[in-house]
Amino acid sequence: MRPGSYRWVKETYRRRFAIETTYRQLGQARIRTSTRDPLRRLLYVAVALILRNVWVWLHWQVLAERRGGGRRVDTDRLTFRALLLGLQHWAEALLGVCDDVQSEYPMYE
Repeated sequence: MRPGSYRWVKETYRRRFAIETTYRQLGQARIRTSTRDPLRRLLYVAVALILRNVWVWLHWQVLAERRGGGRRVDTDRLTFRALLLGLQHWAEALLGVCDDVQSEYPMYE
């Protein structure tokens, strides 16, 4: 492909969009913290990258529609946000997190 051709431009922007999407999704999965410890912050970024790569692997290996010699990936089948929410619910159930607030008086009378 020669620079400036339609295919070159299309492929260049496709790659660029993929990079920007990866950074956006990394931000969605990144653990929020106020720590200044660089090792802990690096660990949190690594966890976010691992989650993003698990999502990509799931789409390629499990959710992709196999076609003669190729695969068709539909990321709407499992969005990254849905994966994160599912993992959150799983962790809350595992750890016994309860969101209920006990009150002495009813909210509505």
